[in-house]
Amino acid sequence: MQYYQRLSTRYDTRNLSIRAGENSNRKALVPVVCINLLRNGEGKSECILVQHFEESLNFIRSTGKLPYTRVHLINYDWHASVKLKGEQQTIEGLWKLLKAPTISIGISEGDYLPSRQRINDCRGEVICNDDFEGAFCLRTHQNGTVRFNCADSLDRTNAASFFGCLQVFTEQCRRLGISLDSDAALGYLSMNNNYGGYTAPLPPGWEKRSDAVTGKTYFIDHNTRTTTWTHPCPDKPWKRFDMAFEEFKRSTILSPISQLADLFLLAGDIHATLYTGSKAMHSQILNIFNEDTGKFKQFSAAQNMKITLQRRYKNAIVDSSRQKQLEMFLGMRLFKHLPSISLQPLHVCELSTVKVN
Repeated sequence: MQYYQRLSTRYDTRNLSIRAGENSNRKALVPVVCINLLRNGEGKSECILVQHFEESLNFIRSTGKLPYTRVHLINYDWHASVKLKGEQQTIEGLWKLLKAPTISIGISEGDYLPSRQRINDCRGEVICNDDFEGAFCLRTHQNGTVRFNCADSLDRTNAASFFGCLQVFTEQCRRLGISLDSDAALGYLSMNNNYGGYTAPLPPGWEKRSDAVTGKTYFIDHNTRTTTWTHPCPDKPWKRFDMAFEEFKRSTILSPISQLADLFLLAGDIHATLYTGSKAMHSQILNIFNEDTGKFKQFSAAQNMKITLQRRYKNAIVDSSRQKQLEMFLGMRLFKHLPSISLQPLHVCELSTVKVN
C-alpha cells in the first residue's frame, strides 16, 4: 500500500496552467500501469506469483485508501512470447500494449529560466534550489507511471524497460528538435549538424532562420509574408509506436539507440551482481539493433546457461553467507553475527562519583 502511495504522490498531475505562487486543489486520477512479465501459462512455476500479484492489486483497490490512483495490471508473458513469436514480434507486442498508457501518462516538459526575476511570469510549476542559478518552469507534468516486474525484477524487467524507454526517448528527442529519422527514410541532410540527425523539409517558399537575440529558430513563409515559431511540417507525435520492428530499425538513426542500450546493459549487470552475484541474463535482446546481433545470440545461449548454474549454486550453497554479509554491512542482527560486541553503549561513571581509597 505504501509503495503505491509513494507512486501516486510522486507522479501526480498538477494544474500547471496557473501562475507561480498560486495554489490549486484540483485532483486527477493518477494511473499506475503494472506490466507483469511473469510466466502465466497453465502449469508454469510462476503462476502462483501471478495469482498473488493480482490478489494484492485487488486488495489495494478494495481498501479505497487510494481514491485518486488507478492501478491497472497488464499480463505479458515475456519468455513465452519470445519462444512462440520471436524477439521482434515480442517487442512489437509490447509496444502495442504500452502505446495507450504511455501517451496518456506523457512526459514532463518545460523551460529553463536563466534569471529568477522572471519566475512570476512562469505559468506552471517552478523548480529551483541553491545548487544552480535560474529556475525550471514545468509547463506539463508526467501524470502516472509504468512499472515492470518479473520474478526477481532483474533480467526481463530490464529488457522490457529498455524497449518501453526507447519510445519515450525518441519522443523526447522529437520535442527537443533532435530528429532521429535516418536518411534511408527521408533522404536529406539536417540543417542542424550539431545533432548529426535529420529534420523535416520545409515546403516551397519557406525559410528557416534564428533569432539574433534569443537564438531560437523561427520560420518565414514568403508566400504569405508571415513568421512562426512552429515548424510548418512537424513530425507526428509518438509516431514510432505504430511502426513494425523492421520499419523502426530502417527509419531510425541507430547510434543513439545503441548508446541507450549500453546504459541498460550496464545497469542490468550492476543490479544483477548486487542481487544475485552474477551478471544479468537474457540481455542479448538489447543488442537487437546491432548488425552483429547473430553473434550475440550464439554467445548468449552459453552465457545464460553459465549464469543459471552460478545462481543455482549460490542460492543453494552460499546464499546464507551472502545474507550474512549484507546484514553485517547494514548493521542488522549484530547480536547474532558479532555476539562479543555490546549493543548498548557502555555506562561510564562520572569522575565525581568515583571514590579513591
